This record gives sequence, C-alpha cells and structure tokens, in this order.
Amino acid sequence: MSRHNFVLYFFFTFLFFTLLSTPIQAQNVSLQGFITDGSSGQVLPGANVILFEAGQEEVFRGTATDQNGFYSIGGILPGHYDVRISYLGYVTHEEALDLGDERRITLSKALLPRVEHLDDLVITVRGGATNQTVGHQRIRPADLSRAPTPAGTGDLASYLQIQPGVVAAGDRGGQLFIRGGTPSQNMVFMDGMLIYQPFHIVGFFSAFPEDLVSVADFHSGGFGARYSGRVSSVIDVQMKDGHMYENRGAASISPFVAGLRAEGPIKEGESSWIASVRHSLIEHLGGTFLGEEQPLKFQSHYLKLSHSSDEVRCSGTVLHSYDRGRMDTASGDEVHWGNLTMGGRCLALAGSGALLDVRMNFSRVSNTMDVGHSELQSAVNRFVVDGHVSQPAGRITVGYGGYILMKFLNYDIQEMFFTPQVDVEELIGAGMHLEATVPMGSRVHIQPGVALNFIPGGYGASMEPRFSARWNPFGREEEELSAAFGLYRQPLVGVADRRDVSSVFTGWMPVPIGSSQKEAIHALAGWSQALSPVLQWSVEGFYKRVRNQPVTTWSTNAQFITDLTLARGHVYGGDVRVEYQGSSVYGSLGYGYTWTQYETAQEHFSTWFGEPVQRFHPPHDRRHQINALTSAEAGPYSLSLGWQLGSGLPYTRPFGFDDRIQFENKLPNIMTELGVPRIIMDRPYNARLPVFHRLDISAGRQFRLQETRLNIQAGAVNLYNRANIFYYDVSTHRRIDQLSFAPYLSIKLEVR
Repeated sequence: MSRHNFVLYFFFTFLFFTLLSTPIQAQNVSLQGFITDGSSGQVLPGANVILFEAGQEEVFRGTATDQNGFYSIGGILPGHYDVRISYLGYVTHEEALDLGDERRITLSKALLPRVEHLDDLVITVRGGATNQTVGHQRIRPADLSRAPTPAGTGDLASYLQIQPGVVAAGDRGGQLFIRGGTPSQNMVFMDGMLIYQPFHIVGFFSAFPEDLVSVADFHSGGFGARYSGRVSSVIDVQMKDGHMYENRGAASISPFVAGLRAEGPIKEGESSWIASVRHSLIEHLGGTFLGEEQPLKFQSHYLKLSHSSDEVRCSGTVLHSYDRGRMDTASGDEVHWGNLTMGGRCLALAGSGALLDVRMNFSRVSNTMDVGHSELQSAVNRFVVDGHVSQPAGRITVGYGGYILMKFLNYDIQEMFFTPQVDVEELIGAGMHLEATVPMGSRVHIQPGVALNFIPGGYGASMEPRFSARWNPFGREEEELSAAFGLYRQPLVGVADRRDVSSVFTGWMPVPIGSSQKEAIHALAGWSQALSPVLQWSVEGFYKRVRNQPVTTWSTNAQFITDLTLARGHVYGGDVRVEYQGSSVYGSLGYGYTWTQYETAQEHFSTWFGEPVQRFHPPHDRRHQINALTSAEAGPYSLSLGWQLGSGLPYTRPFGFDDRIQFENKLPNIMTELGVPRIIMDRPYNARLPVFHRLDISAGRQFRLQETRLNIQAGAVNLYNRANIFYYDVSTHRRIDQLSFAPYLSIKLEVR
C-alpha cells in the first residue's frame, strides 16, 4: 500500500466512525465509571453493571467491567432507571437514577467485601480455563494460586505451562512456544508497557507473581486491532495498585526464590505505592535440596505508584530484571539477559462517555551469550507514546487510537550467523487502529477492526484487517459460539538457533532478508458452555499460515555457525477443556493438539537430499499435550496437584561420522595425519525425543495471628522422579535431563 493510499484509507475510515457516532450521541445518554474494591482501592475486572427501567425486573441494558475496572453503557434514552452493581463476594450496590439531558453520567462505585463470608469464599467470576471467547482467556490471581509453584506464591509462568497449546522447552530457559509460535513472536505487556523477555531462566517464574497481578488477558491467537507488532500471541497483564488504606507487607522464602513485598497509601483513599524484590536461591541451595548443581540465577525489582479518583486513574511503574545461567552444567557457555521497563499511564473519563487511555514508556532488553572465547550480544531500546479511546456510540462501542515509536537495535552475532554480523539500526514507526463492537440484535456481536502501521526505510505502510464475532444461540451468556480472523505482521525478529535447545540466546534485529515482514494469518472458532453452575467445558480449533519466518540455513555438519533463510509454514490444531469450580474443590483437564510444519528451499538440499525443498516440523512441535490441575481447600489446609504429559519434541539424528581433512595450507599425508572428527546430520528434525510427563504437588497450612498470616507450604517438583530429557549433545553423547525429584519447603509471612 502506498503512503498516499494509507492516508486516504485512514481518513475515510475515521470519518465513517465519526459520522456514525455523532448523531446518536446527541440524543442518547451514556453511563460510565470505575468499579473498585472499597477496602483496598483495587479495580474489579468483571463486575456486573445492570440497568433496569424504574420499577421493572427485566434487564434493560447490562455490561461487565473491563480489565481496568471500567464500564460504559451507551444508547440510553432520558428517563428513570435502577442500576445494580455486583461482584461475587461483595455487597451489591443498588441505586435509582434520573437521567436527564446530560450526555454523560459518571457513576464510579467502591464495593464493600462481604466480610462475614470471606474465610470460605472462592472467587470464580468469569475466569478459569473454560470461560473464554475464542483465542482469549482471562486469568485471575485465584487461577495462579491453583498451579503448584515451588515458592510461597503462584506465578503466571507456572500457570501458562499447564494450558493446552503452550509448550515450554524445559524447566529452565524461560522459553514459551504458543500454538506453533516462537518466543520472540509473543507480545507481553505489563500495564501497557512491552517486556521483551519476562520469563525467568528458572522456568517456573516470571515478572508476574500472584501477589502483583490484578488480571491477565491471554490471547493465544485472533487478537484485535489494538495489538500489532507480533504474529503469535499477546499476554496483557494489569498489575495491582498498592493498598489505598493500609500498610501491608509480605516476605517469602523457598529453596528456589526469596521475595519481599510492601505496599501502602501515600494519601489515604487517593494514592498508593507497591514495591517488590525477588532473588533466586537455587544456585546456592540447589546442591543441598535438589542433589545437583543448578547454575541459574534471576532477580527482579518492581515499583508502582498510583493515583485515583472517580474519573481519573494514573500510575507510574518501573521494572528491572536480570537472568544469568548455564543450560548445560558441564559447559562453559553462559547466557545473560536483562529487562528495564519504565513508564506512566493515565485512564480518564472523557466527554461523550469515552475512556481515554494514554501511555508513555521505555523498554530495554539486553542479551549476551559467552561462547568459548567469543561473545554474542544483542540489545533493543524502545520508546513509545500511544493512546486508545473507547467510546460508546449508541449501542455500538468504537475503539480507536495510535502510537509513535522509536527503536534502537544493536547486535554482534558474527559467531552465530554469517550475515548480518554486526550492526546498529534505528526503526521509527507510527500506527493507528480502529475497531468497533457492534450488537446485531440481542444474541450476536461482531467486532471488525483494522491496524494501520507505517515504518519508513523499506517496510512502508501495511494494513492488517481483523474480525471477530460472538453468538449466543440460546440467549444465554454461558453458551457461546465465537470465531476470529486476522492478518498479523512483525518487523522485528528474535533470531535463535533452534537446533540447539540448550541455547536460549536471542538476537533481536529487523527482518534480516529483504523488506518482507514476518506475517501470519489466524483463523479460529470455538464453543464454550456451562453444563451446570460448577461444571463447564469448551472446545476450540485454530489455523495459522506463516510467511517469511527466518530459519537457520541447514548444514549436514553439526556446527552452529550458519546463515539465515526464509521459510513458510502452516500450524493447525485444537484443544478441549473441562473445568469444575466448586466452593472448596477445583479441577480442570485439557487436551491440546498442535501440528506445525515449515517449508524452505535452500541451495544445497538437492545435493544432500535429492530434493530442492525440505518440509520439517520445528523443534517446538509438540503434537499432543494433556494437562490436569486440581486444588482443594479445607479450612486452613490446601492441596494442589498439576500433571503434564506431552509427546516428544523433534530433533535431528546424526547420519554418520567422518574426519574433515584440511587442504588450505598444505597437502596432508592422509596415511599419517588425522583430520578433525565431524558429525554428519540427517534431514532436519526427522526424529522425536521421548514422551515428557511430570507430576508436581504442593500442600499448605495457614496460621492466623491477629494482623499476621503465616503460610507454610511443602511440595515437590517431579514427584515420581521421571527422567525427562532436556538436551542431548550429539558431539559428546551426553544426555542432560530436566529436574529430577525436587522437594521444597516454602514459608510466607504476611503482615497487615
């Protein structure tokens, strides 16, 4: 698309939405506001706001708050109404409203917890594994606490790994592959700020522990026009604000990690702070508790300041994290990476019932790998200003916004790839997005949208259409058929040599061949249904077509100095989930099937294999995966079990061995001079590793002493000591396994 056509397309699309909304707003009233917890000031995502005509029991209009605790109901005629605001575990608020000629009414409410039921309460509102629209799952802190994690608190990394379609290369490395995508194709946000590598080198942990997370939206595909720049998935995490009324703190320790958290008001009821520090202990205690050396280290430091009122919520956040370690304890190769993310965000109720979301932030990632006497380096610095407006136009909700960004990339990976080797590059870009949620009657909602991006210097302008739809065929929200379709492009790639699963170094750079961005088309469809108030199930199918995927140029020799080429691919599959959510017992069972294949043409394929094109399943192609999770509570006692089973990942078998004779300097005497031993590799990824399966368990006991709460948790990773392979070194014939049976004891003390 030319720049001229890009501008025209945007202008006429924006004009269309403006004309659509203006006449409707002139005669209708919109109701909007934030719903929060009256005891802490935290927002309540998923709270129900229902409007009735005065004296009537039939619902006139209703909605639920989004991840920011915001709601908006548009297209209301002036008159007398009753509003009901509810959230499970909180006192319902009811109020009579007299809506006159005002175009916008702000009604923000702080709901009070039902204190008398808190000890036995389990919050289950619109969360869990099966309550989802196609490609989207909302994750709450209560979900994170159910997954066994070798620490005093749950973590998003541990929870994601027990979801169908999510593959972790092992219990170290911090690499997640989602529905056939690579880690660099995942876009992860923290309060609207991008984090390049948020998962720690010890695979159970991330920058998102349960104590800091308010809600996380996990988009495994088919995400809307607001998200652009990645082709696989989006993880959008909203972090908690500090407590608005009380000073609180917590300390925890286990053989894996120790942490401190503190929070409290700056000005009671208006502003707050929350800070957290976590440092790993596994490097120091692994030999004692785990029976083997674990040369792995991570740390994270987090601070958030918040201010809120009925119409404005602003925050400033800083996160610093650092990871360092060796995947192979016998190797000297060591990898380091670090994140620095900082920025500010304001949510404001604007005119005509709109919510304005403005963000300005800076993100940096640096990545280093020591290989023998050389060093691979890569770093990205990203500065962005973006905004989004959500505005009701009658019963339609229109969302639009844009961004301006600058990226500075530098890398030195000449020991890994022939081209490119060393470079410093700048990327300046801008973009806009437009989308609308349109009700088609009472049972069907459609959401068309488009993302428009412009990157000068070769990429130019691109248009990415998106579309999703929801249908409640029986008029009940708990029975929903949904579908999504979209085009996605990615100008930045994370280059890694996936032949060596023990290498987690990522070289961040623009698409290195030509000006073709990485591209994917998503198509998804799914059904979710509640069989009873406590039993639900869902099924979902997906297809992705991938183009311009950088892969390493293949060599029959087992060496890791390579060039790059482009591949295209196809990914398809589906998953089925069943979930039980009782008052004290929870259980979920999921099965995921994923088929991923790349196709690439390379210069020497005809000579080596007799065919110019090779098709192969990449090393993250886990075909079958079963995940089971159960947790139970009985008074102060708790129990969690998580079991995973996955079919073997692809690897490349050695074809044979020979000696490489050097002829460059002189003609050798082949009778007396030996060459360099060399391994000859077979076709790419033509075999599979053994099946992976593991059972993790944790059991806890809580003690309450006035303002103090003590949690003691005992558990084990890999309870039945399954020998799961992590990496096999074909050169030395050494097998490196994942963690064997690893018991732990964690202690967490909370003070309020």
